[in-house]
Amino acid sequence: MGKTYQLQVFGIAGEMKTIDLCTTEEEMQKITVLQLRKKVTEKFPIEQTEVQMIFTDKMLDNDSALLSSYGIKNFSAIQLVMTLRGGGSD
Repeated sequence: MGKTYQLQVFGIAGEMKTIDLCTTEEEMQKITVLQLRKKVTEKFPIEQTEVQMIFTDKMLDNDSALLSSYGIKNFSAIQLVMTLRGGGSD
């Protein structure tokens, strides 16, 4: 049985779930933020537009960026945070 590349994702309430990404290093190097976002919304009951993902101190806000460009590797930890709407005036 081959290796499975995974991420640990911590939800809004602090719950942790493991996300299976792929089975080869080559595939891992090609995974985008959008692909991860889709996998996260399969595991957590949230809308893609209602959550942001953070790795270390970096907001994963460019859906076309590769996870590898952020330094994300096998077993990296991703934190989910709610997107706050606002900016209205009184």
